[in-house]
Amino acid sequence: MYDSEAVGQYDDDATLPTTGPQPESSKSVRASRTSQPLRPEPMTRYDVGAVLGKGGMGEVRLARDTRIDREVAVKLMRAELRDSVNVARFFREAHVQGALEHPSVVPVHDLGIDADGTPYFVMKRLAGVTLAQVLEGSPLSRREILDRLVSVCLAVELAHQRGVIHRDLKPANIMFGDFGETYVLDWGLARVGGDGTIKHVEPMSGDLRDTLDERDSGETQAGELMGTPGYMAPEQARGVTITPAADVFSLGCILFEILAGEAALPRGIAAIAATLGADFHSPASRAPDADIPPELDQLCIAATSHLPAERPTAQAFADAIRKYLNGDRDEAARKVLASAHAATARTAMDQMPLTDANRALAMKEAGRALALDRKNADAQALLASLLVAAPDHIPAEALAAADLERAVLRQKALKQAISAYASLVPLIAILFAFHVRVPAVPLVTMLLCATVAVMAYLASRTPLSPGSPWFAALMITNSVLHTVGGLMFGPLLVMPVYLVGSLALILGVAPITFRPSLIVAAHVLPIGVALALELTGITPRTFVMAGGSIQLTSWVIDFTPMALVIALVIALASQFLTIVAGAVPARQAEELARDRAHAQAWHLKQLDPRDRSEK
Repeated sequence: MYDSEAVGQYDDDATLPTTGPQPESSKSVRASRTSQPLRPEPMTRYDVGAVLGKGGMGEVRLARDTRIDREVAVKLMRAELRDSVNVARFFREAHVQGALEHPSVVPVHDLGIDADGTPYFVMKRLAGVTLAQVLEGSPLSRREILDRLVSVCLAVELAHQRGVIHRDLKPANIMFGDFGETYVLDWGLARVGGDGTIKHVEPMSGDLRDTLDERDSGETQAGELMGTPGYMAPEQARGVTITPAADVFSLGCILFEILAGEAALPRGIAAIAATLGADFHSPASRAPDADIPPELDQLCIAATSHLPAERPTAQAFADAIRKYLNGDRDEAARKVLASAHAATARTAMDQMPLTDANRALAMKEAGRALALDRKNADAQALLASLLVAAPDHIPAEALAAADLERAVLRQKALKQAISAYASLVPLIAILFAFHVRVPAVPLVTMLLCATVAVMAYLASRTPLSPGSPWFAALMITNSVLHTVGGLMFGPLLVMPVYLVGSLALILGVAPITFRPSLIVAAHVLPIGVALALELTGITPRTFVMAGGSIQLTSWVIDFTPMALVIALVIALASQFLTIVAGAVPARQAEELARDRAHAQAWHLKQLDPRDRSEK
């Protein structure tokens, strides 16, 4: 589809009206006159429909050619601009565009003046997107865009050989058709010179025609600038005589934008000073991380030279891109550039201490060197050394990734803890089948088990970071739970079993920043409290040593000997299952991580040229 710049119009915001000398060419196109000026007549051949786009000079509408029965685009001039000079330029645009018969120039089928006096010309209807839209975000690869740019260059070369300079080449004036076509749009600012055969048929006097030819084929009038700042050549920005090299400068700016992902020059009037102040523009210097081929970088530098004589022709520009696309490489230049990247990598490696930033720079530069010259031995050795030898300390990004992996493991452990603590609630409830002397103790224990289960659920909804307060809260609540449980069973009956199992699990998933001594203290404290309470007589004794034996009982619940054995067996079994459920996945994850580390080390060692030479 058309947009306001892709329909062959003036761009009111970006286009400031330059001109140039007349190239000497036997095939050039010259403005001449016809003795039969156009006269207004009804436009009965075309059924004009919806607006496709609007611009500074007029609008483009969809129409149907009733004679051939096909869709076309009709460009109609705006009524308020119908002075003699603008009408002359409007028709000359149609003649220039129509005379340049090339697959990448939109064909002009007809032109005239309708019954209302509105100048118009009829073109092929286009469907596609502009290069400006493609550069904003498109699935097209760089190679596909460069292939399309070759067609643009060849169309511009044809125009140059016919004595025509486009003067407003930019991404918005290049259209990519939906079926592989590429078009150069907006020939409204084209300068025509030479001895060609293009004819003016606009209804104007001979004096006005002479004035228009003089204005648009020589130097720019005072205060008048034609082109788009940011894409026009320095000589065009100065308003002096231009040559086809001005279009090549614009092509260089377009190529720069394709390669670097950003414009070579600022937008708007600020681009004028930047254009006049730069000797050339290098995309590789502007975007060092964009992986720009040196051949195309050099092409940009040559095409955007501030000296027109140093720029290639549009044909040579196209040939250079085509050679690159065909696989032709400047091997000598690539080796020199590869050596420079390898030297930068070596300098970064030699910095002491070797920081994460320097290590990353060394790897990046060594990789770039190998991309340019895969046989560069210095880059091979540097990269192999960097990849195989582990750093003295773990980089911050790697440590963050490891912390995230551990957080995921803690999340899984918390999910297992939910069922473990929740299952204790019905087990403790069974104790009420016996005679319970102090019901408050088992009830509080059940409440604490449920509380820990709920807290584990809340904490497991997202990976638990090392500094999360959930871990400390769980540790404190778990310690209180074991302390109350010690009151119910005593410090020597069931409590040691649960404390050992809890300690093993928590040590396995605790954040590395959490001190192991605090975890151990949190598990020793419940036994210490229970023993202290009994030894001081605050609570009844649950263990008695006499005659070389020890008797265990509970002052909260009246257990029969068989019930005590069953309680102990249940405690051992539940802790056994809990430890296995937590330890096995952790061990599997550890073994998998170790296997992957050795596999990666093996692959990285294959990069070391010394190892390969010894085999």
